[in-house]
Amino acid sequence: MSILQSLLKELQERLEAETPSPSAADVAEAAESERLNVTLPGGVMGQLKQHALREGRSCSSLASFLIEDGLRRHQSLV
Repeated sequence: MSILQSLLKELQERLEAETPSPSAADVAEAAESERLNVTLPGGVMGQLKQHALREGRSCSSLASFLIEDGLRRHQSLV
C-alpha cells in the first residue's frame, strides 16, 4: 500500500469516526438568543433603516434594542 493510499485510508477512518455536526436547529436551540421574523409596514421599515444608519448600527441591532426598551417601559406602566 502506497503512502498516499495509507493517508487516504486514515483520513476516511477519522471522518467516519467523527461525531456528526449539529444541525441548525440544534445550534439555535442551544443559543441564548432566538431569531424572530417580523413583517413591518414599509414606512416603519424605512424609519428603522434611517435611524439605524444615523446611529451606525444594523437594523437588527436597533430593532432588538427598541423591543427590549419597549418591554421595559411597558412593565413599568403595568
